Amino acid sequence: GLVVLYILFFSSKPCSSNDKQQAVATANTDGSNAKTLSIGYIDTDSLMLQYDFAVELNEKLDNYARQENNYKDMMVRFQNDYNNFLKTGASLTLTEQKKTEESLKKRADELAKMEERLMNERTKLESVIQVEQKKMVEAVYAFIRDYNAKNQQFNVILKKSFSESPVLYMDDDMDITREIIDGLNEEYRNVKGK
Repeated sequence: GLVVLYILFFSSKPCSSNDKQQAVATANTDGSNAKTLSIGYIDTDSLMLQYDFAVELNEKLDNYARQENNYKDMMVRFQNDYNNFLKTGASLTLTEQKKTEESLKKRADELAKMEERLMNERTKLESVIQVEQKKMVEAVYAFIRDYNAKNQQFNVILKKSFSESPVLYMDDDMDITREIIDGLNEEYRNVKGK
């Protein structure tokens, strides 16, 4: 793969806007078996931010994270109130002590129930997310195969990612991200609407 990219990099011709990803690579050094290699790429960072399916999965995770953060904040407030009661409880009247103890016990019970509910939700969410992510990846690959068969007939479609991409530069004319995102979102809305 690196040899092909090396050859493409040093022997590529400028691409026109109509003929996006055409690059010439030779199979032999004498050039007798010249073959046109058509390459496109998809920016997976943009795909994950703009594909409705991915956005919904991220919203589920964000919603759980907000609930978990809310629980942690409530637990910190409870712990502070409990510690404060331990320090100042002796100065309270018996009625105030009893009222505060009951209030703290009620909050502790609510926090225990909330923790159990969050643990159950986390277990369910992890299994749902795992299944949904697999569906999403399969849908993306299937759509790209279908898109490629119907439109461009690329020999290679690469992924570009800010953190993972092995390629340091790709010509914007090779970018098919917007077409893929739009098509995936249309397909997802159609499927979800049924």
